[in-house]
Amino acid sequence: MKLANTRATPTSQDRAAQLRRDQEAAPKLRTLFPMVEQLHFDLRFEGGGSSTPVPQSRILHPPARAHFTFPCPYSDCNGGFDLAAVVDTAIASPSRRIEGVMECPGMRGGDSGSKVPCGLHLHFTLMAVCSPSH
Repeated sequence: MKLANTRATPTSQDRAAQLRRDQEAAPKLRTLFPMVEQLHFDLRFEGGGSSTPVPQSRILHPPARAHFTFPCPYSDCNGGFDLAAVVDTAIASPSRRIEGVMECPGMRGGDSGSKVPCGLHLHFTLMAVCSPSH
């Protein structure tokens, strides 16, 4: 007899597994953007709780998967940051650089099991290095 899944919301392990599947299914950066030699993400976080996550820096090269969704660094948050449109804008921009701020749309576990808005802000800088012929 098969038991029904009683969990209404995905766990952090479920979200991590889905993120891995999404990353593996994404095309290679060189396929999506043949002119891009490098994408450099600088991510800085602000607010959202008593401890603020440390800044992150990520560099993607042509063989990397073109997956631009980053999970919220809070382990009890179900949200994340989708920077796909930001990548498109940076590559189309003459400066090949874009800066901005996004708020995590996720919910975090609060006191007594309630959910509260995450409120974490991502300050990002994205630089695209493209081949000179483009």
